[in-house]
Amino acid sequence: MWPSIVAVLGTLAGALTAGLLQHRSARTARAEERADNHRQDQLGAVTDFAAALDAHRSAMFHRERLALTEAGPEHQLEAQTRSHDTRAAITAPHIRLQVLVPELAAPAQQAADATYALRKAVDRTELDTRRHAAKEASIALIAAAATLLGPNNR
Repeated sequence: MWPSIVAVLGTLAGALTAGLLQHRSARTARAEERADNHRQDQLGAVTDFAAALDAHRSAMFHRERLALTEAGPEHQLEAQTRSHDTRAAITAPHIRLQVLVPELAAPAQQAADATYALRKAVDRTELDTRRHAAKEASIALIAAAATLLGPNNR
């Protein structure tokens, strides 16, 4: 009778251990999947924000270049409308980045401020300098994001 009791207890212990290991493995897999999804969301936020900044920088450069060359009012109005649209398109990606990757909030704000600074340049040299500074700020943001979210930082 004792051998039967020991066999039943051994079977129950084995089943309980297997169940606990399976539960732990499933929980670990879910946690890894959530972490991967969050990382993908963070990368998407950085990418969307960088693309919106790039579009706005381009639109502002075109707008300010036209203003400096005193192009016709119809061209200036079109460029101004486009720059307003691209400026508005920055807001949602910027908020998303600040929420999902708060560690990048400061470099993101610096990149945005440098892009906004293209407005009202007094001459082409200043406009080119501001454009270069805006590009450098965006590059710094992307470098910070790569350091934070790169494949070696999982």
